[in-house]
Amino acid sequence: MFVTELVKSGKFRVIERERLDAIMKEKNLVLSGDIDPATAMKIGKLIGVDYILTGALTEYGKTETGARGAFGIGFGAKKTTFVAAMNARLIDVETGEIVWADEARAEDANFKLHIAGFGGGVSADQRMFDKVLKPVIQQLVASLKNADI
Repeated sequence: MFVTELVKSGKFRVIERERLDAIMKEKNLVLSGDIDPATAMKIGKLIGVDYILTGALTEYGKTETGARGAFGIGFGAKKTTFVAAMNARLIDVETGEIVWADEARAEDANFKLHIAGFGGGVSADQRMFDKVLKPVIQQLVASLKNADI
């Protein structure tokens, strides 16, 4: 999703991760964990780019809360909250300077209620993760696009 949003913005040229991995393998280098400024400088010079974008998914999951009871009639209520958060940094490969950094977070929820066997609501489904992750990515790309770099 992130690569797609960067390309759609029209401001960035993006090199596929597979291409980067092939170059790294060819040079007998290994990327592991987070890319620090020194590593970004080395990689950037190898692949001929000005900047390297790195970051992390810092939150991604769901929580469920609810209640059930039977005060003469049975009832149940359930709320599922989905959350996603990311941070990102743009590193200048010439200087190793982090020239842009930002973070974004989004959440959405759905609710189900049943009383005496009647009721409804949206079932918790995995598509909710896309509904919270995509806005996070779009917010980060918009921030990067508007950065004075």
